[in-house]
Amino acid sequence: MDQNTLPVDGLLIHYTVTGQGPDVLFVHGWAASRRMWSQVTAELAPHFRCWSLDLPGCGDSDRPEDLWYSIPNLTALVRGFMAGQGLRQVRLVGHSMGGMISLNLAARHPELIERLVAINPVVTGNSHLRRLAQPGARRRLLQWLLGVSPRVLAPLLSTGESLRVNGVHHIRRRTEDFFKVSPSALLSSGRAIVAYDLTPQLPRIAAPTLVIVGDRDLNVPISEGRLAARQIEGARLHVMRAGHMATDDRPTEIVTQLQGFLA
Repeated sequence: MDQNTLPVDGLLIHYTVTGQGPDVLFVHGWAASRRMWSQVTAELAPHFRCWSLDLPGCGDSDRPEDLWYSIPNLTALVRGFMAGQGLRQVRLVGHSMGGMISLNLAARHPELIERLVAINPVVTGNSHLRRLAQPGARRRLLQWLLGVSPRVLAPLLSTGESLRVNGVHHIRRRTEDFFKVSPSALLSSGRAIVAYDLTPQLPRIAAPTLVIVGDRDLNVPISEGRLAARQIEGARLHVMRAGHMATDDRPTEIVTQLQGFLA
């Protein structure tokens, strides 16, 4: 597994590439990082060359100005990453905000996408992040972060016995990724999501598409994914018993779905 950097539109983007075969590009969601795909890409590496990047402001990538954040800019960034790597066409997999970006890229540049998978995607902007668009959201977010970070980080980032309990390492990773993002970037990227509505773009998607939704997702309503599956011609919908982070909840099922669809 190689970890590298690539300058894209003036921002240094960190990414990981592993495996051999057809190119699959993975795009993470809000306040996450490329690390969310590690287990999935390890399983797919014998069959595909798997690329996963840290979006701007997340993981180890550069932090742009707050006003930079928008779904069109994030979409252009992913397109620029592909161009910088010489990837003329990919199989694209996105989660949550990354699902929104992936759907948008497939609609606006169908020639770049061979197959498309959207996992618990945001489509109309309807998600738990809507509260970030309300007045006073910045102050409330800062107060929450100041209050919750010591309480959450102390037990979750320790190296004690608790981290060996099944599933706790996922919580640790999510917590680390969340607190790597600055409060202003959390707010700006969250507002970018809720301000965008993909609905008019969905019928333009030509690539074979698989939409995966978790029936226990508390962050993005299952209706968002169902809408995408209805509006994209020929799209398949797979409903699984999982929450928002389906890749953590049921990684084997996710890998099985991806292997069958991306081949």
